[in-house]
Amino acid sequence: MEVMVRSSGLQGIITLLESFSIDAIALSEKYGVNKNDLLNSDSLIPLKSVTAILEESAILTNCDFFGLELSKFQDIEVLGPIAMVVKNAKTIRDALRLATKYMHIHSPGIVLTVFEQSSYVSGAVELSLSVESESQSDCKQCLELCLADLHKILKFIIGESYHPIAVAFTHGKLSNKYRTVFGSKIIFNHFRTGIHLSPEILDIPIKLRSEAYLKIAEDYIKNNYQLKNEEIDTKVEKMLYSFLGTEQAGKEHICEALAIHPRTLQRKLAKKGTKFEEIKEQVRKKVLFGYLTKTNTELQKLTEIIGFSELSSMSRACKKWFGKTPSEVRQTSSIE
Repeated sequence: MEVMVRSSGLQGIITLLESFSIDAIALSEKYGVNKNDLLNSDSLIPLKSVTAILEESAILTNCDFFGLELSKFQDIEVLGPIAMVVKNAKTIRDALRLATKYMHIHSPGIVLTVFEQSSYVSGAVELSLSVESESQSDCKQCLELCLADLHKILKFIIGESYHPIAVAFTHGKLSNKYRTVFGSKIIFNHFRTGIHLSPEILDIPIKLRSEAYLKIAEDYIKNNYQLKNEEIDTKVEKMLYSFLGTEQAGKEHICEALAIHPRTLQRKLAKKGTKFEEIKEQVRKKVLFGYLTKTNTELQKLTEIIGFSELSSMSRACKKWFGKTPSEVRQTSSIE
């Protein structure tokens, strides 16, 4: 099934391309996005079309920082109904939790994950963003746009006291604009694309919030955005990536996040030939392998990140999945 995204993700592109004397409508239509969908921020358009439009825009304008530039035309409202939920959360931690919970409304192909242990800075937290694409080279501009938007949203909510420790990209350097946009250390060709922050930031209370508005926004989302059957296994997987290592990674919390009864979830997953426990095991396996081969995170800390009760349990699982202990996997860096 084709992965879609709200057309608000291209907000401002007409104005930006016009400044380069380029017809945004014609370029969008080339990739199957008509004028009405481009102008209607609530329309759903193929994510692969968005990434292609952004990549070609960078080429046509000879602007390697096109995604970063487009972010100047966007703000928190690009998230649509998710924006109201985020703005009325109690703390930054709650705002991020709600954003990960409802991100599928904007696009199931854009995943925000909060890692309590940064993969780059010891003692920091990491807000990771990924964009579904056939290859990293297809979505560089989209990744930069998404990360710049996340940076702006955090600054909007937190205020001038917000300063990231570092910002990382999975791709190489495209321009000289990163420091201007993010004002922090920039890392390229990293394990994940994301923003690395002081953990204290997560506990900052959000000012001028309203519990009543939060309830109204969540009720609206639950009543108007239902999960499609054919997306259920993928959605569970993405939710688990977001909540792994927290109590929200349990079946009951995932069902609550997806507004679906546990028995209904079980039935729908059975139709897809899988179970909740099987999906969770695969997610743990992938995350563990990534941390062991791409980071130097301490093994004891990994048990918390991945959600094991103790190191011995993680070691047994690692031996089952890879035929090697965590230390052996880290030493060999690949699984035979």
